[in-house]
Amino acid sequence: MSRKAINLSTTAMLALALAACGQPGASSDTATAGPGKSATSVAVPAGSATNAPLLAAAEPFEKLTETAFSATPASLDLTIAEVRTAAAGVRGLLSASAARQLDERLISIASARGSNSRADLAIAAVEGYRVLVSAASATAKVPMAVNLLDYAGFRYDANLKAKPARWADMMEAMVFAREQWSSISSRVTDPGLRGRMDISLSEMEGAAKRQDVSAASAAAQSELALVDDLEKFFNAP
Repeated sequence: MSRKAINLSTTAMLALALAACGQPGASSDTATAGPGKSATSVAVPAGSATNAPLLAAAEPFEKLTETAFSATPASLDLTIAEVRTAAAGVRGLLSASAARQLDERLISIASARGSNSRADLAIAAVEGYRVLVSAASATAKVPMAVNLLDYAGFRYDANLKAKPARWADMMEAMVFAREQWSSISSRVTDPGLRGRMDISLSEMEGAAKRQDVSAASAAAQSELALVDDLEKFFNAP
């Protein structure tokens, strides 16, 4: 998904989302909701007309993931407000199960922000991103697997930046990424792009196995850039 922030706000929607984030029972231990454990059964809306708002609403979650480790507290709070507003704006497009999962991610975001856990904030945000992109129609021009490769790359990178790095979860993210790539690689008719993605995923796996922070960081950034290239490939006329 392109790297840009959006604002889908209305006052009522923001109030609804803020109420959801204030529910009791929040936990910052979002790392337990790994790629194979969360948002795996999000119901798909009936038609593709909902794709654009769902994918647009996912972008503030992506922005929060990207900036969780580097942004100032004030900037984080502004992005979290965008996240809450975007979530409220599309809640009616989600199945009951997906809406419940998104509410849980909002709670986790609030909890991680309250405890100043940057790693858990990034993980909670990318899990919210996953809920929304998983809810898009399977008939979308860009396959859902492309966005889920984005998710896997962001989760891998967030766990790498945790102190200490969460190597086991990074390997779990790679299993998930491989599944997504396997589902679409045969449709990528550009041999150079297909080969680069194969290499990038292998480098991510190897770096995680060796627990090589520098190599893992470089490989993750390569994979995320290649996801943008995949999006362009599938969007081409």
